[in-house]
Amino acid sequence: MERPLAKNYDKFQLFPYLQQDTGYQLENVVSELTLHKNKYLYKPPMEHMFIYEIIDGAIKLGSYTEEGEEFVYDVVSANDFFGNLKYLNNQFFEFAKTLTSTRLRAYKLSFFKKVIVEEPRIAEWFISYVVQRWCTAEKKLRKINEKSTTEKLRFLQAYFDKNIKDTEGNAYVLYDLLTQKDLGDLIGATRQTIASALKKKSIALL
Repeated sequence: MERPLAKNYDKFQLFPYLQQDTGYQLENVVSELTLHKNKYLYKPPMEHMFIYEIIDGAIKLGSYTEEGEEFVYDVVSANDFFGNLKYLNNQFFEFAKTLTSTRLRAYKLSFFKKVIVEEPRIAEWFISYVVQRWCTAEKKLRKINEKSTTEKLRFLQAYFDKNIKDTEGNAYVLYDLLTQKDLGDLIGATRQTIASALKKKSIALL
């Protein structure tokens, strides 16, 4: 998949930029935390006080069906940001769960929203980053709706063909960490459909 170009996003690093400005007391508004594999960072009804940046590892983001079952709609990894900016009038029912041991940088929500409004360079980066995520989501949706299950899986494999490291330095391919249910959630298919398609795909490679 051709990813959208976002030069302002690709080259900008928020935390080092903030460190250059001695007017910020970052120790009061930015912290680091580490979570083990398969641990929730948050889920409803937890109060959201931070925006998170992934330093190492990967996180599954998802929500809930009307029956209360979890489903995954995105997977994020190093240099990605996520969390609740609280612009949706409490219509936010997301969970975040680690795929590997994961190290995160947590920005106090009030501070994050302040700098993206008041700092022109940060505002430019943030708009570029949000548009890039939105454009990527649109492309994923279009391709997923156009393809057969086997082709959808090929697309996901190419899209998540990304090398990551956990907090211990162990290397993974992001796609290999996704379960059959995760894959099904991402393309709108059942686990059984995914298992059948993966089996056919394996046979085709023999």
